[in-house]
Amino acid sequence: MYAAASGFDLGLGIFLLPAWLVAAVAVGLQPGRRTAGRMRRMSRIALVLSAVALLLTAARLVAYGLLARHGWVLVGDRRLFTTFVMLLPGVIATVVWTVPWLASAARVPLPDRDAPVPLEEQARARSPRHVVPPRLAAFGGLGCCAQMFLPPDRSFWISLGAYGLLTAAVAGLLVWRAGVRLQRLSTGREIPRRRALAVRLGTAVVVLGTVVGLVNYGIADSRLPHTFSMMKGEADWGGGPAGQHHDMAGGHHMASGTGGADEVSVDTLRGPRSGTPDRRFSLTAQAKKVKLASGRTVDAWTYNGQVPGPRLRVTEGDLVEIELRNELPGKTPVTIHWHGVDVPNGEDGVAGATQDAVLPGKSFTYRFRVQESGTRWYHSHQAASEQVDRGLFGALIIEPKKQTRPVDKDVSVLAHDWQTDKGTVPAIGALDELERRRAEPGEKVRIRLTNTSGHTREFAVDGVPYKVTALDGTDVHKPTALKGKKLVLGGGNRMDVEFTMPDGPVRVTDGSAPDAGIVYSPDGKGELKADLSGPAFDPYSYGSPKRTELGPDSDFDRDYKLVFDEWLGFYDGSFGMKQTINGRVFPDTPMLMIKEGDVARVTFVNRGTEDHPMHLHGHHMLVLGKNGKRASGSPMWQDTVLVRPGEEIQVAFKADNPGIWMDHCHNFWHSKLGMVMHLAYDNVTTPYEIGGPVGNKPE
Repeated sequence: MYAAASGFDLGLGIFLLPAWLVAAVAVGLQPGRRTAGRMRRMSRIALVLSAVALLLTAARLVAYGLLARHGWVLVGDRRLFTTFVMLLPGVIATVVWTVPWLASAARVPLPDRDAPVPLEEQARARSPRHVVPPRLAAFGGLGCCAQMFLPPDRSFWISLGAYGLLTAAVAGLLVWRAGVRLQRLSTGREIPRRRALAVRLGTAVVVLGTVVGLVNYGIADSRLPHTFSMMKGEADWGGGPAGQHHDMAGGHHMASGTGGADEVSVDTLRGPRSGTPDRRFSLTAQAKKVKLASGRTVDAWTYNGQVPGPRLRVTEGDLVEIELRNELPGKTPVTIHWHGVDVPNGEDGVAGATQDAVLPGKSFTYRFRVQESGTRWYHSHQAASEQVDRGLFGALIIEPKKQTRPVDKDVSVLAHDWQTDKGTVPAIGALDELERRRAEPGEKVRIRLTNTSGHTREFAVDGVPYKVTALDGTDVHKPTALKGKKLVLGGGNRMDVEFTMPDGPVRVTDGSAPDAGIVYSPDGKGELKADLSGPAFDPYSYGSPKRTELGPDSDFDRDYKLVFDEWLGFYDGSFGMKQTINGRVFPDTPMLMIKEGDVARVTFVNRGTEDHPMHLHGHHMLVLGKNGKRASGSPMWQDTVLVRPGEEIQVAFKADNPGIWMDHCHNFWHSKLGMVMHLAYDNVTTPYEIGGPVGNKPE
């Protein structure tokens, strides 16, 4: 419903401007008709065009009502101001002054249709109260058309004042110009042609110079510093008491009266430095040309020369050691982030926050003990919008100490978009064509679906009833059988699907690549058509409720509200669609400040037009509900929460893992455009910086 209302609103926003422009032109032409008949005909045309524009305006107000049903915050920003402050003054003035005049002029009796229009009648028609309102409404239509490209409001009164002053200035200019023209008509004096040309040329030069100046200023002002601290953002204490370490400027905390004696560096928040690892791995970042199943070629960056990287399998409780070596070309640094694993902060693998990225020829060793189980994955967190796209990712499977659901086949399905010599190709791992595999009837099969790309993907499992047994690696309580559902995964999300192999074929399909996928059958030659037409799977009502430590009625120490928007502008010297959090882009986004032991609630609101899979490092979030309705199924513990346009989603988590943790959109291109923030514990500091000698890029 939101998508339909938003699309309706967008369409109206586009058509309002030309509708009011055409109406304004018609009203402006009406006084210039030389005969009474032509003036009456133009009055009727202008009246019809004004009526159409008024109907579109009324429809837009209806669209706002539909959007407001999903939450007032979805209309209470640029839509509110551009419509009610910029558009409606002109619309109301048109209804009060222009329309009655046009209606009167359209009905005037004409004894002689070819009689010239008296000068006083032309002067009356050119009155500012008749010609200015539709022009002012056209200006408001321009604001409505451009509203999605304007900065989100940061303050109600600032936005109201800014839009109000702009509208008043335009109204004053239009009234002045109309008055000047009326005076010329009354006196019969015209501005000399050369003077008029000079005025227009000078105006064009001033406007062009202003635009160029603003562009140059925007480019220069938007550039990020060569080096800066990840702690640069504005502290948000979530409505709770501020801690003693609250001055984040310059990347360090300022302790009040303690001299900072209790500060902890992320360098000390590491895994065990001693002890023999239960599992040891070595991952080497390398450049390699990789062929997909179809023969298409990828200029890939790989771990150990393969894409996806090696599947790492460990057991809950293991002490794990992974050595990362970098053999990438040039000066390309790299890291590894353990997505969905609540590692100690110093092992999190975020360049510029928890470590310096590893330069070519260097190495870095991660050591941590896994205290959880389930489907995870790993990927670079250095310039991830490029490095993950090119192949620096792989599956990480953590087996439980006690296996409660043993299976015969355990399959990792990592869906990805590859940039090949023949364009972008979606695939499952390196499979961009349909693959057939053998599975015996009665075998237990687990499919670990993982979305490694930024955009939302839809999967289907056809040919058998199945259960969704885990979300982001956390078990679903008492799952029930499903069939014919679309399984929706945001960027970074995982979903475990289990079924018992039937006598016939079973197909697993990624909707982004409907002609590819995996078909299981007893003889390995099965045929089955993919069906992606079913309704979407609803995880909020799936499974059975279960008592949890946190819940909607918990006492929250911190309560954060994060509103996602988008608008055109400059970011780090480039022009594009910036992705904002509470009206700001990184590093000016809010930094969520917290103390160890606090219980926090976060409300995500997406009033943009794109999906945002929000990933909090180092913690699992309990999803409380969506759009004001509480989750009613199995508890949903997730590390990445998909927030779609028009949705308001509430989550809760406990601050039980000290550190400085990234919290960002897992569409890495959105991260690159500013949708990055941090969860920072009150007493934790970092010695690392963005940029610097190794060129840390944490997105």
